[in-house]
Amino acid sequence: MDGLRSIRADNPGPFTLSGTRTWILGVRRVAVIDPGPDVDDHVGAVVESLVGAHHVTVVLTHGHPDHTGAVDALLRRMADAPADASSHTRPDVSSDGAPGVTVVGSGHPAARPLAEGERVETDAGDLVCVPTPGHTRDHLAFHHPEWETVFAGDLVLGSGDTTWVAEYPGCVADYLASLDRIEALDPRSIHPSHGPIIEDPGPLLRRYRAHREARIAAVKQVRSARPRVGFDEIYRRIYGDSVPNRVRSAAEASLRALLHHVDTAAGQD
Repeated sequence: MDGLRSIRADNPGPFTLSGTRTWILGVRRVAVIDPGPDVDDHVGAVVESLVGAHHVTVVLTHGHPDHTGAVDALLRRMADAPADASSHTRPDVSSDGAPGVTVVGSGHPAARPLAEGERVETDAGDLVCVPTPGHTRDHLAFHHPEWETVFAGDLVLGSGDTTWVAEYPGCVADYLASLDRIEALDPRSIHPSHGPIIEDPGPLLRRYRAHREARIAAVKQVRSARPRVGFDEIYRRIYGDSVPNRVRSAAEASLRALLHHVDTAAGQD
């Protein structure tokens, strides 16, 4: 994939795996997908990778700070960047005060929202916006039709069988629909924001769906057997002692989202 590179931030953790990946497409007309956390070394590396660019579009999948934290610092550094000596010009127009840089997508005040199917042009091919709510309400993925790949943000990770789905009521149904939407594109690969490239997306997408559906089935089983059981008991039955304390609050939020999904579905029957 000519013109594609990535820079991984030094922010490893249980949700970021080895760190957040910033994907960069193009040489002169460039897209920077999720500039990452506000970490000086990472921002500096991203800026360095843009030397010679004529126009930069910062593309945001969603607003979590490990994806958008670097936006403001990147805009400042690009505004202060010297003219491109090879072309004797600074990059083109900007609508946000940083010459040659525009911001699109979701999750930052500077970002212009994108409609489904809207394209972001680069000299390495176009990115097509695909709404994929679930991880967040406004989560976006970006399809590169020529390469038959998807830049998936946090819809899926490069390993494992789950991502965090708990932010808002209805997120579980949205998430399952988003997996279906990406599977329908039949990509040959997926470039996630965390973990390695997924070279055979079909099994991974099915695994992520199966994991979520198994959790839904487990919640339904507990609800059916003991309709009045409290949250703590449901948590114990679903997760047992398998969740480390450092991520327990995330697991609790995920369970509340599952309960909302199951109870909403039951109310519609």
